[in-house]
Order: sequence, then structure tokens, then C-alpha cells
Amino acid sequence: MSACSVSGFRIVVALAALLFVSGCTVYVKRGAPRPNIDLAEQQATLGLVLESAVRDHFVVSNEAANKLDVDQWRGTLEDGFRVGFGSAFRLDATPADLKLQVLEAELSFAVTDASVAAVQAQIRYKARLVDAQGQVLKRSSGTVMSKRSAGLHRAATVLAANAVESLYEQISADFFTEQDKGGSDKKASDGASATDAAY
Repeated sequence: MSACSVSGFRIVVALAALLFVSGCTVYVKRGAPRPNIDLAEQQATLGLVLESAVRDHFVVSNEAANKLDVDQWRGTLEDGFRVGFGSAFRLDATPADLKLQVLEAELSFAVTDASVAAVQAQIRYKARLVDAQGQVLKRSSGTVMSKRSAGLHRAATVLAANAVESLYEQISADFFTEQDKGGSDKKASDGASATDAAY
């Protein structure tokens, strides 16, 4: 490649990056997450508790956009919970035998290493599995990423929903499908998992 071609390529990349991070507001609406969770049917009922720190509407500054306006975030989390766990648990019981308590679910977007024009959604989260008496059985925390990347301005809602899928898939693995050395599933009622020391 000639020096002229290299220089031209760099200019194109720089211009793309400049346009990408220009001060547009990016809107994230209620998404339709479909977590890929395969659990055996459970006798216990399960409920979702979103703590007050999990806001429904918020605006944040982000490395991928000057302003990120997120709306109906709690609704997106509720929809993902129903789709992900509805085939294994009864979700309409009050009070529930088990509750998935989400203390934190902070959405952001990060530019991928592969392309300045593509981002992934990520969720920093803390969650607990508690019984009907409020006793903490298991804990899970960390940061999960969407499994795909795309242009933020065109696909922000889709990427956020994709990250919610990753969130519930991780929580399901931590709380309900941890494998013992013999290969059998360990249920939540069997006791606390290694994730109890997460935080």
C-alpha cells in the first residue's frame, strides 16, 4: 500500500470516529430480549425484585456517545426475566418461593477494538437469589456484554436487549445450572455456590 493510500485510509478512519462520537443523543427504548436458557421444570416459584437503584429512565454520558437516553429499562429487564425463566418456573405466585433480586443493572456501551464504528452493550450488575424469608442463597456479580456489535445510533435498543439476554443467561448458570464434578445439576436448594463470595 502506498504512503498516499495509508494516509487516505487514516483520514477516513479519523473522520468516521469524529462523526461517530459527535454530540448526538442516542435513545434506548424498551427492548425484546430472548435469553437462551434451558432449565428443567422446577417445583419452586420464582419472582423478580428490581431494587430502586435499577432506574427505569436515565441519561448517562458514555465513551460511545455524548448522551445516552435510556427509557423503560426496568420493563426490558422484566420482559427478559419472563422469557428466560417462564418455561421452568411459575412466575405469578405471591409470595414466590424464590426471588431473583437485582441490586444493580447499569447499562453502558463500549467501542469494540475491531471497529471505531461498532459498539457492544454492557451491563454491570449485582444479583442475589433469596428465599421466601429473605435469606440469601446465592450471589452473582460482574459485567456482561452483548454477543453482537453494531452501530450505536441504529441498533442501541437491540444491543441493550442482547446484553439483557447475556445477563440472565449468566445468572441462570450461576444460580440454577452449576455443574458438580459428577456432572449432575445442583439446584438452588442444595446450598450456596461459589458465587456467594462474589461481593
